[in-house]
Amino acid sequence: MAVGFGGSSVFNRASPSSYPRCVAAILRDYATVPRPPARILDVGGTERGFRSKAPGVTVVIANPQKGVGADVDYVSNIGPDVEGFDLAMLFGLIMYLKPEEVAGLLRDVKQRLRGPATVMIAEPDPETGWGWAEIQAKKIVAALGAFPPDRFNFHTKGQATELLRQAGFNRVRERADLIPTFRDSAPLPAPRPAYYVLAAQV
Repeated sequence: MAVGFGGSSVFNRASPSSYPRCVAAILRDYATVPRPPARILDVGGTERGFRSKAPGVTVVIANPQKGVGADVDYVSNIGPDVEGFDLAMLFGLIMYLKPEEVAGLLRDVKQRLRGPATVMIAEPDPETGWGWAEIQAKKIVAALGAFPPDRFNFHTKGQATELLRQAGFNRVRERADLIPTFRDSAPLPAPRPAYYVLAAQV
């Protein structure tokens, strides 16, 4: 899907991919497969993100931004001869996409998974106080002309769950244990805005 997106250091600080404990739990639960090494598709990721904390695992980064160490620009451009993936991660990404764009991206991702694979979504939660405040800040910045007015499309946990199910991922599980906390970021405060984390399988 040819849709542009980009990361933000503010949001990245609250992403599970920024903390060794969360990365280790993701690898333990979703990257232990009978045909090692596991293959992970990191959509919207960067060279300094999840891949840097997961040695020995094949992490393919799909990101159209220049200079982030991506292997391919868009998921739709991953060739049919490329081996499938055991896990696909969309962390801090779908806030940049409209619902119909998310739906298309999930269809593209699904076509590139293998076996009992998992897709994970981690997003700032607009239903929390911090999430609401972040949305208002983005609206102000957009109104000042820094971004197009429709640049940010925050999706609630329920909306993301429904988008996953519509794409054929019927087994959706919330992974609150993968939300970074103060013990991950100490001595700094707990990361904000808070994320929700979903893991889904067909």
